[in-house]
Amino acid sequence: MLLKNKVAVAGALVALLGLSACANPGEAATPGSDIETTTEVALVQEIADMLPAEIAKRGTLQIGATSTNMPAQFTDEAGELVGVAIELYDAAATVLGLKAEFDVVTFDALQPGVDSGRYDLATMGDNIDRQKLFDIISIYKNGFAVLANNTFEKDDVDYLTGLCGHSVAGTKGTLVDRTMTAASEECVANGEEAIDFHTYVDNAGVALAVKSEQDEVGVLEIIVALAYADRDSDNLRVAGLVQNTTSGPAIKKGNDELRDAFHAALQHLVEIGFYEELMSKYGIKDMMIPDMPINNAK
Repeated sequence: MLLKNKVAVAGALVALLGLSACANPGEAATPGSDIETTTEVALVQEIADMLPAEIAKRGTLQIGATSTNMPAQFTDEAGELVGVAIELYDAAATVLGLKAEFDVVTFDALQPGVDSGRYDLATMGDNIDRQKLFDIISIYKNGFAVLANNTFEKDDVDYLTGLCGHSVAGTKGTLVDRTMTAASEECVANGEEAIDFHTYVDNAGVALAVKSEQDEVGVLEIIVALAYADRDSDNLRVAGLVQNTTSGPAIKKGNDELRDAFHAALQHLVEIGFYEELMSKYGIKDMMIPDMPINNAK
């Protein structure tokens, strides 16, 4: 599952997304947002009975979300919060007899939100450091891509080793934030120039920084980078990608009953075909992980 893809793969994935080119991610038709799922989702009492008593009594699932992370969670042209993660969690809540309530914040607020108990869960990339605080259920394959301005001179750049001496944008509070700091230190240790790394509050800020040439490139999740590049192909392109991680709902360590109940609800959605239908709807069927392992990163 952990493999490096050539930039040629980007073209295939972009075609799969089927996005309309547009500089503003809120204006164009977004992948899957106008397609209704047909698989019926309903309460499964046996799974609902697995919930902690306090959450069952509350009747809601509190979920932290972002709005610029296409196609996982984003605001469509109608102003609705949609995406694979949003619709999957909403369906899982239905299976559990709960109502999903989403609080849209910047990415750097998600981890402290779950850690503090403000949110029951939020989508995060799975890594060893996060596993110290959270149990993460992997629902789709992920990784990172270099989003470049079309004036950038390099192709097929490895974001870990190929950005020494370049100006790089990343989203604040993400794995990219920490990874690029370490990569910059490695550049210096190898006698190369440090990375001039800047952080922005969300993915849209990273894309705008690259488009305006405030930064030469940005490092984003693969699907996010492909979406922005396709929407503004006159200015942006993907200049390298590496699939090396997975992502999904993160639940605070120790909340075993909630983790197991939510995992069972997700597995039920796999069994009835809703999961595959949803991933196909958003053009990322190839990113499916039907067994949805917990704490997948090694």
